[in-house]
Amino acid sequence: MNRQRRESLADYVKRIRNHARLSLSDVERQSAHGGYKIAGSYVSRIENGVARNPSKDKLIGLAKGLGMPEEEVFVVARGKSLDEPTAREQRLLSYFRELPRERQDNFMRIAHTLHREHAVDSKKKKDKRAV
Repeated sequence: MNRQRRESLADYVKRIRNHARLSLSDVERQSAHGGYKIAGSYVSRIENGVARNPSKDKLIGLAKGLGMPEEEVFVVARGKSLDEPTAREQRLLSYFRELPRERQDNFMRIAHTLHREHAVDSKKKKDKRAV
């Protein structure tokens, strides 16, 4: 999918939920496990364009229920493209560009290690939930 086109929150939620084969009840249940319960009926209202301005807590619950990063859901809810870098990402890139080449290499190794550790931690959490 070409993500340059700005996707509405309704279309985004439908696409993610259908791709993951999640029912409205699944989203509600998963959001509750994350501590930010969002009712399946409210998710349906978002998908149908009835609920157009969900609260911060509803968006967090939606992200947890869909299994998506909170930041991504917030970007879509604000009507931004997922390809547009956030201010945080722009700041990170700016820091990286200001470093000498040797330090950039160190930075990449650190980022790779953090990413790998996060993936392992996430897998452990998922495995524990499956038990």
